[in-house]
Amino acid sequence: MYLCTYMITSRTYHSLHLDIATFDSSSIIYILLPHRLPEKERVALEEISTRFGTNIVTISEMDWNNDMTPWKAPAVKEGEFGGRASHFLERLKGDIFFNLENSLQIRNPKRYLVGLSLSGLFTVWAAIRKPLFEGVASISGSFWYDGFSEWILKQEELQCVRFYISMGENEKETKVKRFADIEEDTMKVVETLMVKGAEVAFEVTEGGHNSPVIPRVEKSVVSLFGNQQYNLKANG
Repeated sequence: MYLCTYMITSRTYHSLHLDIATFDSSSIIYILLPHRLPEKERVALEEISTRFGTNIVTISEMDWNNDMTPWKAPAVKEGEFGGRASHFLERLKGDIFFNLENSLQIRNPKRYLVGLSLSGLFTVWAAIRKPLFEGVASISGSFWYDGFSEWILKQEELQCVRFYISMGENEKETKVKRFADIEEDTMKVVETLMVKGAEVAFEVTEGGHNSPVIPRVEKSVVSLFGNQQYNLKANG
């Protein structure tokens, strides 16, 4: 029986910032964020770690527009997305996971991956590419990204079969033309994953793309750790 958790700790690993809530468990949830959480939200993350009996690590300060995108595409305003997700995934697999889990003395880890916005796109892409995760969550994932829904259709085999995908009810009400079809794009991803045999929990949440992070993260953890209230099956 798990009895306690410890104070959340922070560290810098090369260019990345990590906030770590430790627990005496083999499960570990990695959350990819553009910036580190403020103190109040880090405390809330520690409470989630205790309640669900799992280690939680947020990873932030990556090169967001480049590390979280699977291939090059025009940026929303100017320039382009760099499409360096393959490089970042290899960095996670071969460096960050290995060193961090060793330092936490986690053996045979059960990894979960949670992302928001562009990193929500990354989590689904990464889960299909590599057999690293027990389950992944995409919160307000950027499924409008050029060619993404078509790419999933072409994948013959899923490396992960458990997904949680959420979208804010107001996200489609945007003045940015490129985001206007986000509801349709998200449903394409959800339906494609189910057709390919994945277990998908899909949820429409209150608010929009920039709603508070922690409540949405908590919903993803509830789903990934076995709550079935939002489950959708390919067979209905």
